[in-house]
This record gives sequence, structure tokens and C-alpha cells, in this order.
Amino acid sequence: MLSLQTTIKKAEPYLSILVTFAFVFISFFYLYTGSFLISTKLIRFATLGLLIYFVLAQKTRTDLAFVSLFLFYFSFSNPVPSSDLIPARFLPLWFDPVFDFRFEFLLDKTNPQIITKEDLVSLQGQMTSLPHTVGSYFLVLPYYLVPGTKEILPTYPWTPGFINFSVFKVLSLIHPLIQPMDLNDSSSLLKVLPTLIRLEKFTAALLATITAYLLYLILSSKPFSNTRRAAFVYVFIYALCTSHFSNSSQGLWQHTVIELLIAAILYLLFSSGYNYLRFFLIGCFAAILIYSRPSSIFLLSFPALMILKDIRNYKWFALGGVLSFLLTGIFLGWVNDSNYAHYLGGYSLHRLAYSLVGYSDLFSNSFWKGFLGLTVSPGFGYYIFSPFLVFPFLLFSKITKKALFLSLIIPELLLVLFYAKYVYWEGGHSYGARFLTDINIFSILAFSLIPITIWKSHVLQFMITLCLLFSLYVQYFGASQKEIVSLWNSCYYQDNFTKAIDLSNLPFHPNLKKTNCMNR
Repeated sequence: MLSLQTTIKKAEPYLSILVTFAFVFISFFYLYTGSFLISTKLIRFATLGLLIYFVLAQKTRTDLAFVSLFLFYFSFSNPVPSSDLIPARFLPLWFDPVFDFRFEFLLDKTNPQIITKEDLVSLQGQMTSLPHTVGSYFLVLPYYLVPGTKEILPTYPWTPGFINFSVFKVLSLIHPLIQPMDLNDSSSLLKVLPTLIRLEKFTAALLATITAYLLYLILSSKPFSNTRRAAFVYVFIYALCTSHFSNSSQGLWQHTVIELLIAAILYLLFSSGYNYLRFFLIGCFAAILIYSRPSSIFLLSFPALMILKDIRNYKWFALGGVLSFLLTGIFLGWVNDSNYAHYLGGYSLHRLAYSLVGYSDLFSNSFWKGFLGLTVSPGFGYYIFSPFLVFPFLLFSKITKKALFLSLIIPELLLVLFYAKYVYWEGGHSYGARFLTDINIFSILAFSLIPITIWKSHVLQFMITLCLLFSLYVQYFGASQKEIVSLWNSCYYQDNFTKAIDLSNLPFHPNLKKTNCMNR
């Protein structure tokens, strides 16, 4: 028996390498062919089983662990049925001159989009089709498109789409994903759509996995100073029990990129040693962060506080970071101005379009309804979908690094206060508090500050286990049942807050037979 155990122990590294290569092969095979070769559920539960094994094991094979996490994310192959993701999905074709793709190809050519001022009344109060002033008439476009200076362009910043394009070009070096073709007809677009969806899923899973790995490195470094095993346990919780799983890993949302950029900034900030390249990259990533989602400026409050705290050591390096931030910001503002005639890009045109349909003030929502809806409502609440994140607040008196904890809470609080007043605080097509996905990294870092000795209490062990299992179920449901979640989103309610507090129809336990859902 002892010799068998010794043999298995010696063979384990080789088995790990073999399984890693098998997982990589399965991922690429699905990307190029649309087939996983074996049952999707088998892949899903095998990778989940491996992740649980690594959580319980004394040593973690990080290469196999994170490849398993990637394949686990990728195995949820059903796309998010939200039009928000269309631009990032098609931007690889637009960036690549080989395809001569234009976003106007996505429009319904049988339905005229030009209306007069008198026709604007028909669009009042809705958000799916928005009018844009073009000379003496109005061009009506889907909310995710706007008229640029030369052609119709995506409303949202190009960061997710550009990363998707970069992955597309690298993969095309191995073997072309899409052959050049004329895309100016619906049949051609439908032909390439499945491949574009698989590419989007691949890129989203890849970015989400890289973010999780960067978090692993952050947790292992000062000032968090966790052991590698403890760091992986926290990463496991972050990767599977927060909206990083149900949102960021499942589609190329802006949130997917925001989490990645925040992780990259914090990793660079907490890396040992001082050099100008680190701070040059921090400044560059900070500018891209704001470009990708202007409200993300609040997320920079934590790294800014960390730099100010140690400004005597950072000052000249920080100056280089400020310079790279300004240069990158100026460049991105110029890109926006060249294509949208405004430094804020499509967001500026989006805001003007909203004002034409009756939303001149997008921050007119009741603050308390938005605040409670975002945080503790059963339909969207951040701390309901991941209830274990409440524990740092409940156990605040036990936390020794209180200044660090409070610094981590600042960006969370600022973002909640910002979106609480927003008209669409729930995020439109949303599973949970989608807008608060951006604070996940700060939340898990705050959670990691709870002293491990606290969990020796059997009562707390029972409570945290229940919360984690519930969180895993909720996030798993959101990733696997996207179509049902989409149907739940389409249920009619008088307002978003009424929807948020309807205990008889929850997104993770929907009752789609209700009258307000059946009649949609």
C-alpha cells in the first residue's frame, strides 16, 4: 500500500500535466468546431470537482487549477441573451479590414429608421430604440448603436471588443476561425454568429480566469500576506460565489474588463520593489479603466489612497504614473472625438438620445429605493446573491487591519451611492446587482481580512458554509439558466423596485407563470 501511494505521488505531476493539456485541447476543439467531444455536464462537474479538491488539498497545482477554472467557465456555452454584448461580439470583424464589416449590417433593412420630430412621441418612455439627431430628422437605432462621425458605431467603449479582436487574431495564427466573406446580408451574419459567440465565451472565460489568478497573487502579497493555500481558497470563493462567475465570466461585459484592470492595477501596486515601468502601466491601466466605464473612476480611490499613504517612497514613480495616465487619457479622448465628435464617445450621444425620449435627468431615481435595491433586495441585492460578503461588516471588531478594511470599503460605497440615483440602477438586463460586479475584488479582499482563527467557531462555520453554498447555487443558476433569467427580466412591473422585492418571483427561483410574465 505504501509503495502504491509513493508511486501515485511520483506520478501526480505528470498526471497533472497530462490533464492540463487535455483540458486545453478540449477548449480549443470546442472553440474551432463547436463540440466538446464529451458531455458538457461531465466537463463541468469534473472541473468543479478538481477545484474543490484543490481547495481541500494541502498543496495546489496552480496550472491545473486555473486551467480547470477556465474550462469550467467555458463549459457554460449558452450565450447571455442581452443586446449589450453585440458590439463586443462583432468588433473583431470591424477591426479586421479583411472582412469589411460595418455595424449598419446588423440593422433591419426592411424597417426604416428615419423619423421626424412629430414622430418622437411614439418613442417616449422606452429605452430599446433611441433617436439621434441627424440634420433635420432623427435616426432611430438600437440602444447599443449610435451614429459616429463616419458610420454607425457601438455605443459602448471598445475595450472588450478590442481585447476580443486581439484574441481572435492570435487564434487565427493557429488556424483561421472565420474565413473572409461578404457579410452584407443576414445569411452570412447568421453563418458566422455561432463562431463569434464561441469566441466571445472563450475571451470572457480567459479574462475572468486571468483576473482570478491576479487576485491569487495579490492575496499572497503584502499587505494581505495570505498563505498560498488560503489565497486559493479566497480565489475559489471569488471565482464561484460572486457575480464574477454569473456575469463577468459568461460574456464580454464591460464589467469583465473592469475587474481585470482593477486586478492588474492592484497586482502592480502591491508587487515588491519600485520601478517606473510598474507605475507607467498603473497609469495606463487607470486611464483605460475610466475610458471603459467612466463611473469606474470611483474604483481608483483605493489604489490612490495606498499610493498617498506611502507617497514618500512612491513620489517620483507616482509622477511617472500620472504622466502615463494623462498621455493615455488624451489618446483615448482623441480616439473618441475622432469617431464620435465627443471625448466621451458613444456615451455622450447615448445621453442625448435618452433626453429625446423623456430621460433628460438619468439620476432622478429615489436614492433609498436604489440603495436598498442594489444591496439587500431579494431580486437584485448584492449582499443577497453573495450573502457571505456581509461577514466582514458583522465581524468588523475582530479585524486587525481596520484601516486597510475601511480603505477597501470606500470604492464600494462610492459606486453604490452613484448607481443608487441612476434611473436604471438595476442594470436593465441584469442578474443580481450587475453594476456592482466591478467591486467584487474589493469585497473579497475585505473578506480575506477576517482572522482565520474566527472560523474555529462551529456556529460561524455552519453559517458561512450555508452562505457559500447558497451563493454557489445562485451564481451557478445565473450562468446555466441564462434564457430563464432573460424571461424573468422581461416580466412587467410598475417599477424596478417593485420587481426587486417580489418574493414570489425571484431571478434564481422564478415563477414565469405569473400574469405579468405570461402576458409579455
